[in-house]
Amino acid sequence: MLSQLFMAKSAFFTYERKMQVVSNNIANAQTVGYKKRRMEIESLFPLVLERAYSEFDESTGGPTAKRKKFMEYGQGIRVVDITKDFSGGTIEITNQPLDFAIEGKGMMQFRMPDGTVTYSRAGNLHMDPDGNIMDPNGHPLEPSIRIPQNTTEVIVNEEGRFFVKVGGQDQAQEIGQMYLAMFPNETGLKDIGQNMYRETDASGAPEVGIPTQDGVGAVKQRALEFSNVNIVDELMHMLLTQRAFELIVKTISASDAMLKIASDISK
Repeated sequence: MLSQLFMAKSAFFTYERKMQVVSNNIANAQTVGYKKRRMEIESLFPLVLERAYSEFDESTGGPTAKRKKFMEYGQGIRVVDITKDFSGGTIEITNQPLDFAIEGKGMMQFRMPDGTVTYSRAGNLHMDPDGNIMDPNGHPLEPSIRIPQNTTEVIVNEEGRFFVKVGGQDQAQEIGQMYLAMFPNETGLKDIGQNMYRETDASGAPEVGIPTQDGVGAVKQRALEFSNVNIVDELMHMLLTQRAFELIVKTISASDAMLKIASDISK
């Protein structure tokens, strides 16, 4: 009887974590550059309920010997991993000159205060008082790009080349290049929050390239890539998780009632 309670306990905590993942996806359905999470669950190795030294009922073999019937039961379930889905999200036009979306593979690079480089698909950038291009959290684009003062227009083509018109100039001048990074295994990137990722051994080293070249995606100015979360799918997962919670609670209640009956009989 205690085994059923242990199995129900493992299921309870596993589906509690799944509900957190689903809720986080729904909460970030409109977050720029957010990539949905998926939780992988597995059944723990089953145990043999009836154990014996021989697989036959009789010690001697023969045509009349009957094979014993074994019954197996699992020890419950557990969380294997929480994976990230890096498929493309919805791209929407914003008409803001420092909004960028990536059509295809690749991630923008940003320099952290400790000197390390992080990666993100969130392209809602802005300019600090000195003209440096920054991400929403104040981290500069890598390599850095600085917009001159008195700039009247910023133009960025699909190759990530920055052009500006300063003052009364009619001819745009090039001031920098945006590079994108690709990884052999994007799902191996470490999520450090704020829609930013860090390189790991599992992700492999980044391959930095110019947009539209060698398989790197194109840069789309005045547009943003929003979350790849499908609200309908997430609500369905939430409903299924809620139903699983109800079954787990019923299992615990039934086991508790059976233990109470067994306790009353033994008195």
